[in-house]
Amino acid sequence: EVFASNPDDFVWQAAYPVPRYGQGAFLDCLRTLWRRLSRGAELRVTEFGKPHPSQFSAAQQLLEAQLRPGEQLQRIFMMGDNPAADIRGANIARGGAWRSVLVCTGVYQGGPASNDAADPAWRVEPDLRA
Repeated sequence: EVFASNPDDFVWQAAYPVPRYGQGAFLDCLRTLWRRLSRGAELRVTEFGKPHPSQFSAAQQLLEAQLRPGEQLQRIFMMGDNPAADIRGANIARGGAWRSVLVCTGVYQGGPASNDAADPAWRVEPDLRA
């Protein structure tokens, strides 16, 4: 069994002069090799990483461990440029403290006056300076 993060990232979206393959490309190659070497068996892959709730739960637990007795987190802001990973993860995270902020500096190119239809953010900003 393989534990992998971000298996949907086949090619990195950020601008670069040549394509850069991501975890998804690595897993596709590994599955093909495994199938051939194991006489047709499928590789078992357990996914971690955004947008899986385990990442957000772990982050929240670490933050809560820093609080003084009797204190509670009011808000946790998840800022990211990928609606399907960053924003979806914050939107499905446990508890009501999470707020998703979509920035238009990478994967998302819709602009600050818009929002992603499938995974809408609590707020959209042009960059992290806002």
